[in-house]
Amino acid sequence: MQTKIVPFVPSVTDVNPAQAAASQLQELVDNMANEGWTFISLTSMQTSVSASGCGNLGALAGQRQGPEMIQLQLLVFQKK
Repeated sequence: MQTKIVPFVPSVTDVNPAQAAASQLQELVDNMANEGWTFISLTSMQTSVSASGCGNLGALAGQRQGPEMIQLQLLVFQKK
């Protein structure tokens, strides 16, 4: 059995954001189903993101440095 984890980041506006996110989720699940994947779950994961490259220039301006915590939404699919 194979498992595939796919990030889900809906692009919504302030006009009916729940429906827009649901439509995008439905489209992604349908596309994966067409490739033979079965949707299992939507899960959240929290992780820290450290600045890279020029992002460290904030230290010169006295801005707080260090990792930022972000929340990720992940879709889990399986294929037999």
